[in-house]
Amino acid sequence: MIFHDYYAEIPAGDVERFVAAQDMGRLVTVGEAGPHIGLYPFAYGPERIEIHLVRTDEQVVDLRARPRCVFEVDEVHGVIPSYWVDPENAIMATAYHRTVIFDCVADVSEDVAVLAEQQARLLGRYQPQGGFRPVTPDDPMYKGALHHLVAVRLTVERTRVKFKLAQNRTPEARRRIIAELRKRGRPNDARAADALEWTLVERSPAAPGTGHPRPEPGSRTPLQQSPAAPGTGHPRSEPGSRTPLQ
Repeated sequence: MIFHDYYAEIPAGDVERFVAAQDMGRLVTVGEAGPHIGLYPFAYGPERIEIHLVRTDEQVVDLRARPRCVFEVDEVHGVIPSYWVDPENAIMATAYHRTVIFDCVADVSEDVAVLAEQQARLLGRYQPQGGFRPVTPDDPMYKGALHHLVAVRLTVERTRVKFKLAQNRTPEARRRIIAELRKRGRPNDARAADALEWTLVERSPAAPGTGHPRPEPGSRTPLQQSPAAPGTGHPRSEPGSRTPLQ
């Protein structure tokens, strides 16, 4: 993927809010026979991401042998026809999306106490309203399940951002595309139009020349310790209701 500055230089706060609003992310690992990919709920905080996997998962095997990996979150907004931009030039057809890629190094733990603490953080994010018995390593209700899992902590070494939202077009051209999206009315078109409108709002600059926004002091919340049950089947939170978790 190419990271042109006009797509990549996104203010840190906007990147934080985008990542925190995503329900799931993709883990990409490399095995002896090639890459593997999985889609998982996650907890997100300063320079780290947390997920849990089944101990026998092929990605656990990969991470033990090759801890370098990628974690990715995205939001696909859809495609537009070329004639919305130019009446003749077919290469003007394009797709819009928001993507954040984290280059990471993984630490894998089978320690059930570590797993129980991680479950508290995951459920603190996905089920903050409670409605479960707190996880402890010795609780018979959770003990068996915890012994089938590993806690995976991903230390983030580099963050790459691409919000491809027609920033290479003039404001007037973007407004025309927004109008066409709202008129077309496919399921994702309203969200795509809102995303393009976001580019028309003046924002503070990102870190220069890196494609990695400069973090603002205090832009992330401290890790929240909440009692939780093992993290499966989480209900979706209301949009904008989440904060990043350490």
